[in-house]
Amino acid sequence: MRRKGLGLLALTMMLVLVLSACGGNNKENGASPSASGTTPASESAPQSAEPSAPAAEVELKVSGYKSGTELGAIPELNEKFMKENPGIKVKYEGMPGGQFKEFIKTRFAAGDASDVILMHPGLSDVLSYGKAGYLMDLAGEPFISNFSEASLKATSLEGKVYAIPNDMNVMGVYYNKEIFEKLGLATPKNWDEFVAAAEAIKQSGVLPIAIGNNDGWMTLAALYTVAPALVYGTTPDFDAKLNEGTATFAGAWDDTVNKWFSLNEKGYLTEKSTGVNLDQAQKAFATGKAAMYIDGSWSLAGIMKSNPDLKLGMFAMPSNAAGQEVVASAAVGTTFAINKDTKVADAAKKYLAFWSQAENQKVWTKSQQGFMTINGETGDIDEAFKEIADVVASGNSYPFLDQGWLYGGAATTEMMTSAQGVYLKAITPAGMLENMDKAWKEAAKMK
Repeated sequence: MRRKGLGLLALTMMLVLVLSACGGNNKENGASPSASGTTPASESAPQSAEPSAPAAEVELKVSGYKSGTELGAIPELNEKFMKENPGIKVKYEGMPGGQFKEFIKTRFAAGDASDVILMHPGLSDVLSYGKAGYLMDLAGEPFISNFSEASLKATSLEGKVYAIPNDMNVMGVYYNKEIFEKLGLATPKNWDEFVAAAEAIKQSGVLPIAIGNNDGWMTLAALYTVAPALVYGTTPDFDAKLNEGTATFAGAWDDTVNKWFSLNEKGYLTEKSTGVNLDQAQKAFATGKAAMYIDGSWSLAGIMKSNPDLKLGMFAMPSNAAGQEVVASAAVGTTFAINKDTKVADAAKKYLAFWSQAENQKVWTKSQQGFMTINGETGDIDEAFKEIADVVASGNSYPFLDQGWLYGGAATTEMMTSAQGVYLKAITPAGMLENMDKAWKEAAKMK
């Protein structure tokens, strides 16, 4: 009897398993059960469609002259853009300004420039490449109306807009307030006072001015702050004359370069600066090893990152004589342009539209300590720039020099290269100006 019971039980369990296999798994197999719940999936269920392939990710290549401590909010904003546009991957390549000028020139010539390019504004850079046919005309894009008319002048030519103006910047002399206060130094208002302050700092055992010239960029920046009062204070139409061929650097710029390089002769600049890069010079200032540092407002974030407790300010370079007004260097700082031959134009336009939004430009300008270029927006200006902002507000400012130079790319590249030669005693300041004039003439011949 026991055997019969076990056999019956086993038979019952087998029947349950068979029924379960036929009907109980219909839901898992994707079948639509019949009213009785036992119809096989192969007989009545619709076939599942093949899953669609995910859309291919677009790679947007962006290159620019921001790197190291000057990157600012570029990584942060690129991440935000990619989250808002999951089908686009941004690949950014940055390098120092001195290297980038030659890099982008070579890339355009080879036909493989990136899709979006962070460029300097003005005739020598973005407008020159735009006029040569390398950049897309953005005049008809909706986001262009976000920008102020004044800022668009730096990126527009003959009715075309070749880039968006990301920010307005100032260039001047950062100074360590604690060192100045300790030595009883006031902010210098003319060249004699500036030299006297540098001498007092040197005598105290502190380096007066930190500068790095491994690529010549920081001398370019310094000369941009010295020239406004010396060149344009007496010859406001110098750029126009230079462009038409009736003026040269030699003669007009003698006082500017002589004054600057005299600071090196007196031991006020970083020793052997051609072997020092920008980040090293910036850190020397941030850590109190130097009392002054010459650069743009965009470098404040990098300085404060090295030393959040640093008390600093910025004044306009007082290259003027006593009794004359100080002139600041202020202009549109960075622009974004689109390569006319890009294969991902829609993605590139989305990227510029993103940067044209007030909330995003506010993040960028804060990281660069610049003024916003969006209509009706001012941005947050750090207290460190109060002194130089007052000079700009008074109307005593001049744009970054090469923005008005027709062949500025050639002139500024030679300026940076020859400056290194002056520091190394290979050429004289006068020879540097002669080289700049030669580079200008060569560029004009090739036009």
